Amino acid sequence: MSKICIIGNGCAGKTTLGKKLSKDLLLPFFEMDEKLKFLKTTPFPTRQQIRHFSRELNKLLNKDKWVVEGWGYKETYEERFKKADIIIFLDLPFQVCLERRYKRLGSNNLDVLKQDVTKLNIFDKHVRPLLLKLIQKYKNDPQKIILEIDQYFEYEDVLRQINTNSLPINKQSEY
Repeated sequence: MSKICIIGNGCAGKTTLGKKLSKDLLLPFFEMDEKLKFLKTTPFPTRQQIRHFSRELNKLLNKDKWVVEGWGYKETYEERFKKADIIIFLDLPFQVCLERRYKRLGSNNLDVLKQDVTKLNIFDKHVRPLLLKLIQKYKNDPQKIILEIDQYFEYEDVLRQINTNSLPINKQSEY
């Protein structure tokens, strides 16, 4: 297993988990928001912007091995799921992500907090349902390991799941 897709809300732990897995499994790490942020120019992208983003993302996904994390455009989710061997969905409650974001921000800047609450809420209300549908679509694919994990996950359990190629232990949704 050499292609890992990590997705989840802001402040869910995608980057931290991705970097650890990359180091421990000796896989190249791509923080999508960092690597491709120059392609995300507007909150309402044009088809041309999405196509360009997709082309650049596919350059990463066509490599032999990788850990890719981040949102990107919803139009690119299925391509990541198709090409990944392992799909990790960090399914943390909105409130947990919000608290983590507040701690990370380290200030009481209301404008920034409002913007962040909006982003976290968009994921929770609009992106999460799309991801759950995709997970259902790929859940029975014997070529994939799908891990749906919550805020109580232990890194060692994730690593063990990946290393043993055993059937994933999916959490029970609280929603």
